[in-house]
Amino acid sequence: MEGKIIQIIKKPVPVVFAALLLLAGYQSCRYNATSDFTPTSDVGAGGSMARFAIANNHLFTVDQSTLKIFDISTPETPDFKSTRYIGFGVETISPLDNKLFLGASTGMYIYDVSNPVQPEKISFYEHIVSCDPVVSDGNYAYVTLNSSNQVCWQSANELQIISLQNIRSPELAGQYPMDSPRGLAIQKDTLWVCDNGIKVYDVSNRQDIVRLYHFDDIEAYDVILNNGLALVIGERGFVQYKLENDTIRKLSEINLEL
Repeated sequence: MEGKIIQIIKKPVPVVFAALLLLAGYQSCRYNATSDFTPTSDVGAGGSMARFAIANNHLFTVDQSTLKIFDISTPETPDFKSTRYIGFGVETISPLDNKLFLGASTGMYIYDVSNPVQPEKISFYEHIVSCDPVVSDGNYAYVTLNSSNQVCWQSANELQIISLQNIRSPELAGQYPMDSPRGLAIQKDTLWVCDNGIKVYDVSNRQDIVRLYHFDDIEAYDVILNNGLALVIGERGFVQYKLENDTIRKLSEINLEL
């Protein structure tokens, strides 16, 4: 499953988008980060809004309350293993090494999947009722809260950064106001957030993050960073960008008529 890119949209919204930048063709903008996006060999690279993930030769899917597990060591004949009750309002799933980060309307669940057929709950981080994608770099988790959905009317629009120093008791390390954030992706100390476009942040100081760029002529829904590529999904299509030598260069675009 090396390098596998998995993305599934959790709602029937127009996914894929209009444009990432006003810059046409192969114009580039400066980007202060290295291009090491390679995932571990048996973890699928997926978007933060995904409802399924691959880890340890197993496929994990979530619905509103359960985690379902399939053995895909033989891809031609996937084998359903079990269903695990998680809790109410589970929306997204993001894998990292032997852990799963589950975004729910009330918080973030962390599960250990070292034994993939018997996931063990590590911890739960609670926040106000919200729509909640989550990604992690291993030391911190990054969560966007969005109030645009009727289910999430109580929430603020913000980014929360959560310390995993004690993974059994995650703590808030920083929170930052946003406009209407959706998907996000982290690579080293650079965070991409779909928030009225694409916003790119230096998060090396989690208590005082710095916005590097805001590409505001976009309707971006989610972003995937994988093997030196930025894959952006939005309202009317899908755009692929190459990240190298501190630049962003457009490679291709697929427009969909919806």
